Amino acid sequence: MRLLFLFWPLALILGCGGPNLSLVQGKVTCDGQPVAEGFIQFIPSEGKAAQGEIKGGNYSLTTYRNGDGALVGDHKVVIHATSVGPSSYEEPKSVEEEIKKSRGQKILVPGKVTWVVPEKYSLPASSDLTAKVKETINQIDFNLKKE
Repeated sequence: MRLLFLFWPLALILGCGGPNLSLVQGKVTCDGQPVAEGFIQFIPSEGKAAQGEIKGGNYSLTTYRNGDGALVGDHKVVIHATSVGPSSYEEPKSVEEEIKKSRGQKILVPGKVTWVVPEKYSLPASSDLTAKVKETINQIDFNLKKE
């Protein structure tokens, strides 16, 4: 009986277990094509968000440890996928620009950024994507369309 009283405070401090997580994986396509690279995030109304990297159209989510899944419940979903075109070099347009960029050298111009999925899905405020994570292994696919 004494041991029960000794360990009771310890049980209260440590709790009865970690957060309720379930494995989540899935596919992300846009106009029927797998999204080659990007990031996906599941944001619950309370608690820590889960995120994952999209590779070849596939993803799996991590909240605390690699591949541990997402909190059970409803989530807002954010998907960020862009591609960057090739960089190029161009001649300076003015003497001042040439002095700033070092004489005789061409200026590196970054490639154009293109949204692979519509930009609205990249921010929680504008994304209308949602998902429900259940207490099982979850296969949650997103089939997006460019507008």
